[in-house]
Amino acid sequence: MGDTYHLTLSPYEKWWIQYQPFLLTRGYQLRPRYQRDWVPSWTLPDSGFDPERENYHEFEDGIREMRKNVLDAVRLSDRNKVVLRRVITASPELSILEYLNTRQHPHNRTVPLLDVIPLPDDDSTLIIVIPFLQQFDVPVFRHLREVVECMRQYFQGLQFMHFHRITHRDVCALNMMMDATKVQPFGFHFRFSKTIDGNLEHPSGWRDRCLVAPVDYYFIDFGLSSFHEEGADQARDVAAVGQDKTVPELSDDEPYNPFKVDIYQLGNVFLKQSRRHPTLSPYFGSLLQSMTALDPAARPSAAQLLTAFEDLCSRIPENELDKKMPNIPQSPYYSGESDSDYELVTDSESESNCEPSKASDSGPRDFVLHNPKFGLYLRLVPHT
Repeated sequence: MGDTYHLTLSPYEKWWIQYQPFLLTRGYQLRPRYQRDWVPSWTLPDSGFDPERENYHEFEDGIREMRKNVLDAVRLSDRNKVVLRRVITASPELSILEYLNTRQHPHNRTVPLLDVIPLPDDDSTLIIVIPFLQQFDVPVFRHLREVVECMRQYFQGLQFMHFHRITHRDVCALNMMMDATKVQPFGFHFRFSKTIDGNLEHPSGWRDRCLVAPVDYYFIDFGLSSFHEEGADQARDVAAVGQDKTVPELSDDEPYNPFKVDIYQLGNVFLKQSRRHPTLSPYFGSLLQSMTALDPAARPSAAQLLTAFEDLCSRIPENELDKKMPNIPQSPYYSGESDSDYELVTDSESESNCEPSKASDSGPRDFVLHNPKFGLYLRLVPHT
């Protein structure tokens, strides 16, 4: 692709650079690429750049951000990573987020709203700040217990939203996130989340979710969400198609029930997981099929879904929950088992042990980055 591609800033990136000085005054620092005075690091003397190899991947500021509305930042008050998201002021997204964030309940899986930043020169747009999260299924699930807990939290979260007469309307894998603080204790890069710094040769390392439980899951991106005063049974809407285009009743003309759309979309997410992890199908296949029924009336409500799910969970033998699940590659170009190459293990724990770590909440500890493919064992210490 050459130097031009990595040097060229997209229109989305230029938007963030425009507000970089302002965001700094609000306590948020963007990455070097998004500074007003950015000088590409690979153009500096002794940078190690090799024009013949075109090793741009070794330079973090050569990574282009292709997403329109989001960017990561460092919150200067505590040096934690956060995510900044552009929001249209006229949309109900902020009001719905603020409302859900005021409702304290263990079933509330709404992404926490950390800050709201009005822009100094544009009343039509503002920036919200949310935690720095990982996609819910990265790294790959390895034990049935992990997927069961993930499903439970999302089913609870959907029931909570629907109880408050709110529909998400864009439930999909990209809008379902996980707090990976303990799963990836060395952190990860915003653009390439299996790496520490964006360099594909620097994997972040990870731990089984069941070893560091509990792990929290959240819904994000309420840009298409809506409040329905009339309630779940009478609610009707049109258009507002989310990322899942397979919902059969979606229409620009014919009204449909958006609550049933949420059920379908969430069911479809886990139906895809069941194809990747066949272990799920004997336990939850019938439930997922009911969630994705072509007839919306045949789908359960969120409350019925949660009740049915817990009933199915009660029938799973305890020893089955801890077994390692087989993983079917998502595509011919990707083997999910490669995720295991950089699993973090300790001297006292093996990768097959699914017992919660007694030291998981006791502070920093040493890990070994284990890559059996290359015979690599590297001792690492998490950042404090």
